[in-house]
Amino acid sequence: MAVRWKKYFPEQCRDDKGQNINCDGKRGDYCPVNLPVKDTGEVKRCGRWLVELFDDRKRWVSVSFRDIRSRKDAMKRLMVLIGDRERGKLQLPRKKQIPTLAVYSKTYLSLCEGANGNTLAMKQRAINALVKFLGDYPLDKITPFLIERYRIDRKSSGVKDSSINIDVDVLSHVFITAIKAGIIDKNPGKEVKRLKITQTKDRILSGDEIALLLDKLQGKDRLMVLVGLFTGLRLGGVLGLSWHDIDFTRKIITSSHKTGKLVLIPMSDYLSRELLQWKEVNPSNDRVFETREIINAVVSEYSSHFSQLFKGLGILDFTFHNLRHTFASLLQGELGIGAVVVQGMTGHSSLGMLQKYSHTGIDAKTRAIQTLTDHVLSRKPETSFAIAQ
Repeated sequence: MAVRWKKYFPEQCRDDKGQNINCDGKRGDYCPVNLPVKDTGEVKRCGRWLVELFDDRKRWVSVSFRDIRSRKDAMKRLMVLIGDRERGKLQLPRKKQIPTLAVYSKTYLSLCEGANGNTLAMKQRAINALVKFLGDYPLDKITPFLIERYRIDRKSSGVKDSSINIDVDVLSHVFITAIKAGIIDKNPGKEVKRLKITQTKDRILSGDEIALLLDKLQGKDRLMVLVGLFTGLRLGGVLGLSWHDIDFTRKIITSSHKTGKLVLIPMSDYLSRELLQWKEVNPSNDRVFETREIINAVVSEYSSHFSQLFKGLGILDFTFHNLRHTFASLLQGELGIGAVVVQGMTGHSSLGMLQKYSHTGIDAKTRAIQTLTDHVLSRKPETSFAIAQ
């Protein structure tokens, strides 16, 4: 039974030549900077006094107490503990219980319930993958090395680098949340560099492919493609459209899907007529295309449907989201419409762009939409655009 001094950072004490040195914890010129210290009354020390004794089960334990400031204090506490042990009243401080990632992730997700549906689904997906690999580890035992092993495992399973980066970002946010709650004191995710993502060229429709779609598609599929192509809306935004979002008098579609930023997208006369025809055969529904709640599963269902539909027409490696790319590419690349006008309609959430978009006039957008419509329809003038009823 004894007391001893234990330094916080024994491996960081080096002289001016970078060599490790032995010290008793007293602060000196050789000490690392910005380290926590305890004022013993005589000298500042980067460490703490420990009391070591056998507990009432004859196990050797080493404990520290906040009020121990010197060796004298430690000796007094040791005598008290020995007496308590002899009387059978020994009560040693309990170590703080650190939850595992599997346990704490439930708390984390409950704190994220206010996020929008897509963000919450993304976090849930990432947490499921993380828990499968790291779930049994307490939060304070997850190291950058373990995170790197997780990344290697995911990469070998064919998971995209962008998805792996999202997983690490979510894990890092879990640590940040736990730090704010006082559960842990560091975030190992900060030490993990994100994987470099190689930018690939967006797939867009050619003129012949546009003509093929307009000629072959019918009914709801055709109108949804027209809305995607002539507005640049994401698939979730198209599915979430209600008739209240469409002002046929002013010919404007209002949408705030995904980013929460309200965007006003002008309709061409052509798209307005097509939507009015569709409304005549669907007068009872408030929603234009889909009555169910637009959750991630519903969007994925439609995404798979359209991918197969495009593939069946011979348009390969193309998804509904690529209509958004086509929208922006045709306006900027072929028609010379300014990027500010185009991004004012796509509603990208970049802070720098938001400051520019706020001054984009509706007249400029209207001219851009009409130019796009005329450009697309001129691809195949003889095609009939009536919606099958």
